[in-house]
Amino acid sequence: MKKLKYLVVFLAVALIGAEVEYEDDEWNPSSLRPGDVLSINVFRVPDFSKAVRIEEDGTFLFPFCGAVPAVGKTPREIARELERLLKEKNQITDPMVDVIVSNWAPRTVYIIGEVKSSSSLELPTFGRMTALQAISAAGGFTESADLNNVAVLRRRSATESEVKSGKKTVLERIRIDVSAMTSTSMGSDDFRLRPEDTLVIPKAPPVFVSGEVGSPGPYYVDTQKLPLCSELLVRTGGLKNGADVSNIRIIRMDGNGKRVIKPVSLRLSGSGTYENDTRIEPGDYVMVSYAEQIYVLGSVAKPGPLMVGPYKEVTANQAIALCGGFTAVAKKNDISLIRGHQIINVNLKKLYDNVANMENDVKLQYGDILFVHESIW
Repeated sequence: MKKLKYLVVFLAVALIGAEVEYEDDEWNPSSLRPGDVLSINVFRVPDFSKAVRIEEDGTFLFPFCGAVPAVGKTPREIARELERLLKEKNQITDPMVDVIVSNWAPRTVYIIGEVKSSSSLELPTFGRMTALQAISAAGGFTESADLNNVAVLRRRSATESEVKSGKKTVLERIRIDVSAMTSTSMGSDDFRLRPEDTLVIPKAPPVFVSGEVGSPGPYYVDTQKLPLCSELLVRTGGLKNGADVSNIRIIRMDGNGKRVIKPVSLRLSGSGTYENDTRIEPGDYVMVSYAEQIYVLGSVAKPGPLMVGPYKEVTANQAIALCGGFTAVAKKNDISLIRGHQIINVNLKKLYDNVANMENDVKLQYGDILFVHESIW
């Protein structure tokens, strides 16, 4: 269920639209918004002095001036506009207008995702709040935060071409460079939030470590400083006696969505360094096994090494049965047979759908890893 939740969140963000780069356009924090209440005073003409509220359409009504656009403007700009309109309508020869905000509507920003306390915050009326300040107010990042994909969702007015296609506003996803935000150099945290912004800190997929380690399971890694495989295995309690240190396998999705194997050898070379260490990425599967055993991992009732008698052959279907069978969420048509540096796709669903297909069952060899993926639907 957790994986489904993460996928839904990912798809929702992906469908929002094109990602845009951040450009500070010097937005004024005193710009007016719907809900602001203005106190308008016309010098020596008390009949024209009144309080007005900016409506949801961004305007307010004023005598002889009609609907006056106000959203995005400052009180001083509104005052100059009213002076122009009153003079243009021949109501006052030389009008002098003063506008102040008697009640500010809330300037709210929202923080969701991997922070200690997801919440909403009120922007200061006459100041600014940066993204880093908002994250700090929410308790900071959690261990599982994906710092490479922090973004702000911001709604803007549609362009002329977008209006022609029926849009009035567009929701944009603006990516934030967290590495710059957390830099020690002056002025690095320059992304300023605006009212109704949503600051999104997504969850990074964990790294799954299985096999002959002290504590197999999911682990989160620092997305800003990816650990080496050897460093991650220290967190798992290290390798067990008899683990095949020269044949650790990392299963990773490449840019085309295809599973590939990254072989790792933690055997020490003559220089005292590992033969082939590598960086771990979020979403990796790290598998450590005994060379003389067959492993069945993933969505089976009893994952782990398979005890097979000497000179006895076992097929993929039999191996899963010996491990208690599939779990309820097992994806029977998406099983990876990891043999050496190859990944062989195995579809056992066809075997169960048609008994005649059982003769196509795959025979396993010592050193094989059979990984049953989990269905998220």
